[in-house]
Amino acid sequence: MTPTAGGSDDGNTGDRVVQFPKTAEERRALRKAKDDLEKQRLINVFIDEQGGSDQALFHTRDGIAYADLIVADHRETWPVRSRQFRHHYLRYLQRQFDRLVTDETQPLLALAMKASMGKTAVNHAIDDFERRAICSTVTRDVHVRVAGHDGEIFIDLGNDAWEAVRVTSAGWRVVTAPPVRFRRADGMLPLPIPERGGKVETLRLFLNVTASDFTLVVAYLLSALYPKGPYPILILYGVQGAAKTAFLRKLRKLVDAHVVGTSALPASSRDLFISAHNSHVQAYENVSKLSDAMSDALCRLATGGGHRTRKLFKDSDEVHFYGGRPIMFEGIANVVSKPDLQDRSIIMQLDDLSEYKQERELDAAFERQRPGIFGALLDMMVRGLEMLPVTKLVSPPRLADFAHWTVACGVESFEMAYAANRQNAINVMLSHDAVAKAVRSLLVAKGKWAGTMEDLLDAVGPTAGIKSTKKLSNELRRLIPALRTVGVRVIFEQRTAEHRPFRIELQ
Repeated sequence: MTPTAGGSDDGNTGDRVVQFPKTAEERRALRKAKDDLEKQRLINVFIDEQGGSDQALFHTRDGIAYADLIVADHRETWPVRSRQFRHHYLRYLQRQFDRLVTDETQPLLALAMKASMGKTAVNHAIDDFERRAICSTVTRDVHVRVAGHDGEIFIDLGNDAWEAVRVTSAGWRVVTAPPVRFRRADGMLPLPIPERGGKVETLRLFLNVTASDFTLVVAYLLSALYPKGPYPILILYGVQGAAKTAFLRKLRKLVDAHVVGTSALPASSRDLFISAHNSHVQAYENVSKLSDAMSDALCRLATGGGHRTRKLFKDSDEVHFYGGRPIMFEGIANVVSKPDLQDRSIIMQLDDLSEYKQERELDAAFERQRPGIFGALLDMMVRGLEMLPVTKLVSPPRLADFAHWTVACGVESFEMAYAANRQNAINVMLSHDAVAKAVRSLLVAKGKWAGTMEDLLDAVGPTAGIKSTKKLSNELRRLIPALRTVGVRVIFEQRTAEHRPFRIELQ
């Protein structure tokens, strides 16, 4: 009879029969199997211990594998394919190896653990983590810097302890392990630990801004700390030396600090949305021109649109970039020419500074005030969450959600300042638009006008530099909302068999 594992041969069918290895090769195979089982157990423990639950591995809606890790008593969330996850796994293996080396009863397992730290073995383990995450029933959204959850707002402080600010209608406080997941991208810097008792008006000391425009700056910051758009686009222009770039960098340090405070405008809409995927606030400096395609892309990004593109080296697979982002940029000239972008923008002209101060001194003073200013913004957000359900706008503007949130937060005189800013931007745009100038000159001369698009081309085409009715029709329709704000109405009549007449008149 074959010996049993316990050495008994009494025929008890409940015993598990094990064949003892007879040769050296079989004994080596048995040891390897045991080592492999123990090594796999240690790999599993890495996720079980780090995540603290069977939901530590999960995937996003677009199929990206993530893992929750417990590091130094706090939770971190990393893509399984990220460099950070790989480093955490290697450090875990190193700790296990160091422990086994000191255990004289586990020399073979120590060698096996050493082997598991090789590049091929680590790649295989990460493949396995990814498979388990993708096959998991747990699907979560992963956010950058700001997230909403059950009527509350969470702001990732970006510090080593992975703390976040929890904002509710009852107050705000710093928390660990929030119910939402945040993703850390390269270059992200920590926000200050907010302090109570600060005043948001302190920020004005560090900005080249008028009192009316400062109201809109506060509105923009509150919007940037809100978890969803549409977001306004903050645009600064003015002469060289107006501290425009420093202006943007200070604002960004309050909501989404980054090692690259401002950068050049991306070359394509694809690059723009990739940048938006990796950081919450988009800040660009020295923008001297804006193509129609980039203008449209900025509008889509600010209002929560998306971008689809073919995955590199793939014929059919697509990569999707989506979600709204706060945007701000500056330049010497006002480069906004399309009404669609202008409707989504807060446009400010900065005056030249009468005197200059050392940037180093200003930055040091700003850093001392930054925690208090941040805390004051959070106080306003608490009020916003409390008042949002009962706040009503008499005449909502284009970005109604932005205006609704700002008024709920208690920004004084916002509606008046915002309306004036929008109208001033429209007036500037109309004063530089060739078609608008030609149409308004026509009305000054005639009082009102009626005819077809061919007739209007004859009347204003040479002055506006337009030679086709299609081009003129497109430009006129683009200008209709802006012209209406200055009392110019364009009224289209019923189409006939040959053409569609219309009227242009003053209100």
